[in-house]
Amino acid sequence: MNLATKITLLLGAFSAMAFSNALVPVLADIAPDASVQGLLYAAYFFGAFATVFPVGWLSDKTGRAPLLKIGLFGTFASALLLFFVYPNVTLSIVFRALEGIFTGVFAAAAFSYVNSQADHLKLSGVYIALMNIGMVAGLVISGFLAFLHPYAGVLFFGVLCGISAAASLFFKDSNETKEVLSAGETASVAKYHLWLWLGIFMFTGVTGVVTSTYPELSGLSADLTGILTGLMSVATAVTVYLTSRFAIRDSLAVVRFAAVCLALVLPLVVFSPLGIVLVGAVYGVINAGVMDYIAKTNRPQGVMNGLFLFVQYGGMWFLPVLAGLLAVPAGYLAVYLLCGLLCLGAGLLIVRCPCYVRP
Repeated sequence: MNLATKITLLLGAFSAMAFSNALVPVLADIAPDASVQGLLYAAYFFGAFATVFPVGWLSDKTGRAPLLKIGLFGTFASALLLFFVYPNVTLSIVFRALEGIFTGVFAAAAFSYVNSQADHLKLSGVYIALMNIGMVAGLVISGFLAFLHPYAGVLFFGVLCGISAAASLFFKDSNETKEVLSAGETASVAKYHLWLWLGIFMFTGVTGVVTSTYPELSGLSADLTGILTGLMSVATAVTVYLTSRFAIRDSLAVVRFAAVCLALVLPLVVFSPLGIVLVGAVYGVINAGVMDYIAKTNRPQGVMNGLFLFVQYGGMWFLPVLAGLLAVPAGYLAVYLLCGLLCLGAGLLIVRCPCYVRP
């Protein structure tokens, strides 16, 4: 990769993911209760959920380059808008959703590009690790910058997105593809992997539950909350990178085993920060396994990665909102036990997917 490509993809992944977490450390300060905090957190994922699949499909037709540019410039613009509407919570939710829309455009195109390269396993490991390092930076740095302004982290990481956007003007896709599936073929691919998509929806969604509920659950300051929730992304970055260094023989068996482990460690979050680390570590293994499976399919990468991100963002949007609504009457332990049961069921049911074939 040339310098422009590295800045576009790698700095773009880092800064966009950091921006996505920039409000988390101050959620308890800017939103009145768990339900509103859940909405503010999840608005980003609703926006991304709405765009990643159609953009993934479109990238197989148009190539990745124009969509990367649109995504990064739009993310930069949404950061500026979000910063200037503080302290209006309603407008913050609106522009948080706009952020998700444009980040979804970038992410779908970037994932499709990465997985279409010859060295996709190592490259995806680096890419996902940088995404998770960005999430950590968003939590920690935004927590420390909160004394200047609650949305200082939004502005800081928005500027980094702007730098990536400028570099994208020189990005050229050397592996353009014109293989486009019809609507019927796309629906068939989605149905074929239905149980896998359901699992990813659950596994990713519960990490959003941890991130969105921990500030209120812990009662800690913004900077300490940022550090502790950041440990989850650190653990994910480490395990996804390490797992990608190995040749995975049976990707979905790895995902299934890790899903059972995820179900077991989720309730620990209520009692100890160690639970956060374990959740992140197990989720990293799941991510690496799924990415390896997708890259090895003979389907267009835009469609496959668009579907992958679609269910990921769907889970990150839906489950935190549900958790916020349930936490008030039922308590956090009940929420985490329910999340564990959902992950256990989804993990065990992956065997029902036609794609689950042992080598």
